[in-house]
Amino acid sequence: MRKKWWIILLLAGFVLFGTVCEVQGQSCTQWAVTASASSEYGSGDWSAKQMLGEPDFYSNYGDDRRAWAPSSQDAGLQWVELGFAEAVYVETVDIYETFNPGSIVKVELIDTMGRWHVIWEGTGGRAATSGARVFSVKNDIVTVPCQRVRITLDTDSVSGWNEIDAVSITGSHSSPWPQAQGEADMELQWASGAKASSQYREDRWTPEQMIGVPDVYPKYGDYDRAWTASTSNGGEEWVELFYDEAVYVRRIDVYETYNPGAIVKVEVIDETGMPHVVWEGSAQAASQESRIFSIENIKVDVPARRVRLVLRTDLVPGFNEIDAVCLIGSHSVVQVSRALDPLQQLASIILRLGRAVERGREENLADSAFLQELEGILSELSNISF
Repeated sequence: MRKKWWIILLLAGFVLFGTVCEVQGQSCTQWAVTASASSEYGSGDWSAKQMLGEPDFYSNYGDDRRAWAPSSQDAGLQWVELGFAEAVYVETVDIYETFNPGSIVKVELIDTMGRWHVIWEGTGGRAATSGARVFSVKNDIVTVPCQRVRITLDTDSVSGWNEIDAVSITGSHSSPWPQAQGEADMELQWASGAKASSQYREDRWTPEQMIGVPDVYPKYGDYDRAWTASTSNGGEEWVELFYDEAVYVRRIDVYETYNPGAIVKVEVIDETGMPHVVWEGSAQAASQESRIFSIENIKVDVPARRVRLVLRTDLVPGFNEIDAVCLIGSHSVVQVSRALDPLQQLASIILRLGRAVERGREENLADSAFLQELEGILSELSNISF
């Protein structure tokens, strides 16, 4: 009898904790343990707290007090925010809509540092289903642990009360992204933003196709899920990728999926906006197959979260398409295999000294007059022309 009570207590602990893990321990599904909203119909029934825990009305459909509803119908933009017991590398967010589904227009993850990351954005409109639904959003962008989810609804886009019964996240305590060549200190990031000098169309082959993990590679060919320039053989083009965290870059992997070989320059852009050339070469048509063009960084030792690629599309015939760009680095200084150029070393030292002065001022670590004198010296160094 005592053994059975221990089993019951253990199962109860899982329910209270809001987590149901797979046997393998590789991923867990968690239900919300905190909830808030921009508005709510009541303080008890139809309140934000009705989204806590597992669904208690789904898969039923209709206006029910056990789901959250905003204070009024057709009330414009509304939001709900859910907190979970543990921060995990989120794989999916499942939203249980039980009345008039389809008004969700944005889903964001909030990491342990309080930073917001959009993982899905769209247009509201009545869902195709005539009943309740689970709106499932896959995370292909955010590679840091997160513990909160924010959902934005355009309640004007679907008339009537828009109700949510529950929200869950599924994820793991270890990163699902492969380590960089087996180095445990390396962090792997996929782009969370992108822009380009031109694009083939407004709706397809856009820079946004380079965001997140590859969705064409290892296929080869002309696919609209990759970026390409407005014209083939048009001359110099560029793309710029943005990442969530600044790291000391160790490697950049470019997933080329159609007519590879047009890249002639790769730069990282540091936190001050200064570009640093990591690699420069000549355009040369490669084999007619998709490839990962890997650029090892042995030159630049400043933190960066932006990558710029320059292509000569006129030197490799046809449309040159890029599916994704992966940034690999660490939060500690990269030990390069050869000495940096003296000017790059000086720029790196000035940048680090500037950060140290800024930290000293923010945390009152040194006399203000001394810090002001250091800032003056830094300004003079930065203005020297070499």
